[in-house]
Amino acid sequence: MLVNDQLSSAVELFRNWLQQNDGFVHPNIRFVKNPYGLAVHAAENLSSGSTIISCPIPLAITPESSKKALSTLRADAIKGLELLSERELICTYLIVHLLFEEIPHNFNNVASFFIHLPYIKLLPPVSALRTPLYFTNEEFSLLCGTNLYGATLDRKAERETEWIRCRKFISSVYPQWEEGFTWERYLIAATYLSSRAFPSTLLSQNPSLITTDSSHPVLLPGVDSLNHSRGHPVSWEITSLHSMPTINQVSLVVRVSTLAGNEVFNNYGLKPNSELILGYGFSLPENPDDTIVLKIGGVPNLHSARASWEVGRYAKGIEGMWEEMKAIIRGVIASGDEEEEEPMEWELEIETADTLTDMLENKVSALPVVPDIPPQNVRKDVLGMIRHYVEGQNSILESLIAFAEDRRNSALQKAA
Repeated sequence: MLVNDQLSSAVELFRNWLQQNDGFVHPNIRFVKNPYGLAVHAAENLSSGSTIISCPIPLAITPESSKKALSTLRADAIKGLELLSERELICTYLIVHLLFEEIPHNFNNVASFFIHLPYIKLLPPVSALRTPLYFTNEEFSLLCGTNLYGATLDRKAERETEWIRCRKFISSVYPQWEEGFTWERYLIAATYLSSRAFPSTLLSQNPSLITTDSSHPVLLPGVDSLNHSRGHPVSWEITSLHSMPTINQVSLVVRVSTLAGNEVFNNYGLKPNSELILGYGFSLPENPDDTIVLKIGGVPNLHSARASWEVGRYAKGIEGMWEEMKAIIRGVIASGDEEEEEPMEWELEIETADTLTDMLENKVSALPVVPDIPPQNVRKDVLGMIRHYVEGQNSILESLIAFAEDRRNSALQKAA
């Protein structure tokens, strides 16, 4: 059990392990237990420009390093590994550490490729995870009628398919491990990855948190220990190790001072509550980065060439969807009665506004009513997350309805 204000044996083991592998932990920070795992606090005042934690790039857990380690389990293991995705490789690599503890592999020196056990032992327990796949049935039912409800079902199906594929690989290379390669272990490994991974672009000479088509997830032991604070000023630095100049390290540097006893934060970037809840297991009240994904549909013969549109608060990003709806409605009218005259622009805008309003009002009416007091089997913090999310969705939809009303009024003025 980890205790606040005191380094537990697990924390001390991790700290020593990181430093023995040429990592760096600021001497004036400490790891403090909270209900969701560990947080990083300042033991003494930290000045702006302080390097909090550094991780040598060879110590990062990447799809490539995971694949290399897993390939040592059996001579022909590489064949099965080619079928696994980047996420599956990392998740399987994490789980194998635990399997080694239960049933040691009988191949010589294989365990030396699985070096991250002190890091894994420090990760949060299942009881601390709050992504929707860890919601109770009663908690999950409160999301019914939202996009997040369907997204959670999709994610569960994806993860189950991944787990079956990875377990098949494990069974093929070491059958004794198949029973221990459980769904629960795969889910927690996948949750660690979604909530703690950085894009591989962070390891480039010009580090960035922007995901690209060619980037992949990486875990950076220690660096991933800091919690999120929106807009918190931090920077990332890629430098060479003093002891081995040919090897680089990635460092998290704070750009604001932190008083002793206060938490030291990272900044995960601008993310909507839908992403924070689904991938990380927390939310922000009145999150200015909230978005909703909309599809053009629900009206006969109204089909969009684009799968979806993501729009934000204050109708941010709605213009493209508006123009496409207008074009689609124009096309529907043109394909009807050949003798009917082409509608005036103001007529088209009124029709578009009415159609959009109908779609949006249907979405609003489908949103759940979040209770003020947690019902049975609903945790208070989870209810808060759901409330934050639904508030954001409702606020966006109401702003879009107001946008449609403004366009309708403008069209009526043109017609007058």
